[in-house]
Amino acid sequence: MRRGQRTPAPDQGDDGPRGAVGTDPRGPVPTGRAADEEVMGDGGTALTTARTGLRRTRPLILGALVLAVILLINLFSGPDGDTRPLSPANAAPAGARAVAKVLAAEGVDVVRADSYDEAVSALGEGPATLFLDDPQQYLSAGQVGDLADLADRAVLAAPGERQLAAVDGDFAQVGAASQGLSGDAPALPAECPDADATAAGSLAATGTAYSGAVECFRVVVEDAAGDAAGGLYTTNDDGSVAVLGAPSVLSNDAVADQGHAALALRALGSSPTLVWYAPTGADVISTGEGVDPRTLLPPWVDPLLVWLLACAVLAMVWRGRRVGPLATEPLPVVVRAAETAEGRARLYQDSRAVAHAAATLRAATLARMARRLRVDRAASAADVIDAAARHSGRPRTELEQRLLYVPTTNHQLVLWAQEVLDLEKEITPS
Repeated sequence: MRRGQRTPAPDQGDDGPRGAVGTDPRGPVPTGRAADEEVMGDGGTALTTARTGLRRTRPLILGALVLAVILLINLFSGPDGDTRPLSPANAAPAGARAVAKVLAAEGVDVVRADSYDEAVSALGEGPATLFLDDPQQYLSAGQVGDLADLADRAVLAAPGERQLAAVDGDFAQVGAASQGLSGDAPALPAECPDADATAAGSLAATGTAYSGAVECFRVVVEDAAGDAAGGLYTTNDDGSVAVLGAPSVLSNDAVADQGHAALALRALGSSPTLVWYAPTGADVISTGEGVDPRTLLPPWVDPLLVWLLACAVLAMVWRGRRVGPLATEPLPVVVRAAETAEGRARLYQDSRAVAHAAATLRAATLARMARRLRVDRAASAADVIDAAARHSGRPRTELEQRLLYVPTTNHQLVLWAQEVLDLEKEITPS
């Protein structure tokens, strides 16, 4: 037989069904369909196959489209300006461009440091005030201490406990303020000897209260241990370090309220140079403070990774090799019918197409019975069963139940195939 030609059905007897699937490659014969019509693939058309493939890949396609839309939005519709909160170049309500512009107009050189090294270099050039805005606490306590030592004055925006421990002064974080923190709440008076806070007069802003040598704009904080008090603006004894617990007073939309502008200009403009520094995650890596995740793993992980890599390479070589040599003879290649039938049976078994394999066996059996009983090739399954009932004397309902039974498991398929083969030999003996 040549490749591409229809495989003839083997005769009954020794070529009967074996194992989990049969050997006859003919398709199922529903009522009104030719008994020897072959079913290719899964019996569907090219359109149904395409629809099935599209339905299976629909989640992947949707995911790819969503990812593409997100990338396009980030690439083409993102703002060109600085959008970081309290950035001296951000003109949005959350930015602090207004304070930076006013300080520059008053003769203060506002230097925006984009890295830890730039901040150290700018502070080392002469008298300067440091404004450190590190809400994510990218800098370590040692880095914050070094920057504060280089600056004539350090103003920290809502620092954490780890950073407070590195600066001069007994600062401590009390907690989030519970009163006087909204636009319609009463303003908080300074009530402290600090000259900058006294010039500001009052504040009305959200923030975190801190305790220290000089506490201004005091608020009450409620916690599990009871009520505690702290200031939204706290300094040490000599004023070289100031903790601003309400950094929102520097924002463009709040700097004009109450005494926010006075406090911002006096606290940040005490030196001829202001180094405005907002650390990022890159500062942790560039300064060598990052932790290598591999140092946290046990020592046996490295040999295990090498072993897994070797296994992966061997698996790729094993799965990637060709099964047997390529066919070099000119096409079409003659293939034995038993090979094609066994190959199709293995495909059915691998895909667990029990129902389709049963339909193939049923169609081949009915086709052979029709030929032996001299029934027209175009006869339906019901006609073949009627002829078999007349020939064997068996009840038609019994033959119909046995031939048209649909197994659902491989075990049921094997038992049913043997039963059908025995029935075929009984009705159409050789």
